[in-house]
This record gives sequence, C-alpha cells and structure tokens, in this order.
Amino acid sequence: MDFREHQDKAKKNTLIIWFLYLVLLLISSILIGYTLFVGLNLAQFYQPEYQQYNFGEKFIAANQIVFQNQEQLFDFLGFSLVALLAMLSATAFGFFQKSNGHKIALAFGGKLISDEEELSIEEKQALNIVTEQALAANIPAPALYIIPDNAINAFAAGKTTQEAIVAITQGSIASFNRTQLSGVIAHEIGHIVNHDIKLNIQISAFVFGFTAVFFLARMIFYQAAYNRRMDGRAKLVLFTIAAIIALIGVMTVWFGRILQAAMSRQREYLADASAVQFTRYPNGLVEAFEVMQNGGKTKLENPNAKEYAHAMLFGMGGELFATHPPLDKRIKRIQNRI
Repeated sequence: MDFREHQDKAKKNTLIIWFLYLVLLLISSILIGYTLFVGLNLAQFYQPEYQQYNFGEKFIAANQIVFQNQEQLFDFLGFSLVALLAMLSATAFGFFQKSNGHKIALAFGGKLISDEEELSIEEKQALNIVTEQALAANIPAPALYIIPDNAINAFAAGKTTQEAIVAITQGSIASFNRTQLSGVIAHEIGHIVNHDIKLNIQISAFVFGFTAVFFLARMIFYQAAYNRRMDGRAKLVLFTIAAIIALIGVMTVWFGRILQAAMSRQREYLADASAVQFTRYPNGLVEAFEVMQNGGKTKLENPNAKEYAHAMLFGMGGELFATHPPLDKRIKRIQNRI
C-alpha cells in the first residue's frame, strides 16, 4: 500500500470539501440576505400610498432597490452579514457542545476501562492494544470506553490528542480476534493522529450552524403572526419570506450533510492507511472488514448513533449520505489493488 500517495490524496480532497463548505456558507448567507431585503421592501409597498401599483410592479421595484445606490447595496450586504454571523455563532456553539469525547462516549452508555479496576480478559486485551497502538503512533494512550451494544463498530472522539478517547462496542470485542481488533483500534488511533477527531467536531458544528436559518425563519413567522397593526398582505409577504428562508435552510443542511459524508469518506481512507502503518500488518484490518462483509451488524441501537455516524468505523447510511466508502473499495486500497 502506498501510504504517502493515499494520505496526500485524502488530504487534498479534504481541502476541496472545506472550500465547498465555505462556498455553501457564503451562498446561503447571500440568498437569505437578498430574501430579507427584497421581502421587507415588498412589505413596505403595502402602505396606502402604494395601493395603485399591482403585485408585479411592487415585486420588480423591491428587487431594483437592491442596486439603486450604494446605501441600499450596503443594507443588503448587512442582512447577508447578519445571516452569516448567525450561522457562525451556531457553529461555534455546536463545536463547544460536541468537543468533549468523554461525554460523547457516556452518551452511548460507554464504560471507562482502566487498569485500576478489575477487568475481564477481553477488556484487558483491548486496553493493551490501545496502549500498543498509541505507542506505535507516538501519542499519549487515549482513554478506552466499551459501549454495551452488540453492533460491530468503534469511534474516536475529543478535541485534542491529549483529550482523545477511543470507544469500542461489545459486539466488536466479541466478533474480532486480537489481530483484527488491533487493526480496528489502530484505525481509530489513525483518526486521532490525523486530527480527524477535531475535524469531525468541526464538520458536525458546521452542519449544526446551518440550522440557525430555521430559527431566523421562525422569528420572522412569529413577527408576522402576532403583529396586529400590520396589513394582511404585508403579513403574507413575511410568511412567504419565512417559508423561503426555511427552504434555504433545508437545502443548505441537505448539501451540508452530503459534504459531511464526502469529508468522512476521505478521512476513512486516511485512517485505513494509518492503521496499516501502525500495525505493519495489512491483513488485520482487512480481516475485520471481511467479518463485516459476512453479515456483521453495524447499526447501534443508541439514538445518538445517527448524529455520530460519520465518526464510526463502519457506516450506517445510504449511498448519497454514506459516511464511509464501500468495504470492497477499502480492502482493495489497503491491498494496493487500486
């Protein structure tokens, strides 16, 4: 397997996807700003002094105002900036909310495994493998959690290498032998070394940030619904603004999740390459993948599983929103057949 080539390709694709995220953020902000500016101007045209004009004339005039002079253009850009700041603020909130790996593991019902407690043979083996692979990767050994779920899966989480955790399901421990489990854990260590754990938080936060659009739409809806002094036609305009902004939110989140899945697929290839590099034994991870091909269940029962699907070792989504490449393709890459 050509580690460097695969790693460089995954990193390059990651940069492209980040660029597309920023483009999506800017486009959605501009669309929201334009909708607000035009819509509010259109609502103003339902004052008595404009009653001689029909809807078409008012709509055209409301659009023309945007480019009437520099002041109007700055007002439009101001609305766009407000929308951008709202989404960035929600993104920052989402980042800090999801940055604690221990809380994420506990949300899955995970049990912290420590040498200070009496452990089963399987738990002791898993803890030893984490220590071994962390040593091979030259990082501090992350905390290990075992999730009481019969599905076969694992994930790494946390904001920094020092705060990282690795979580493995009980189903993984029961299904894999030591060599296979070493490949799986090395894969998760790879996510930590490649800073994917922080990247996962950033991606989730970005998609969460797009949901701020819905709060803006709801605020406009309530403003129209409970303003008794507003003309009924002006209210209808505001309801339409709220609906359009909500639609922009739906499309933005939808495209955001597609980019999230694409980003996740690239980082999975990178973690696979890192796992082979740490274990020096490609067949360990390949054999683990073959266990999954032979009917292994990957979907966790926990309600948090869907939100963190991109961080799991094995995917749980459809093709468009697939957070992981097909196992056949991952095996071929490890075996340097593609």
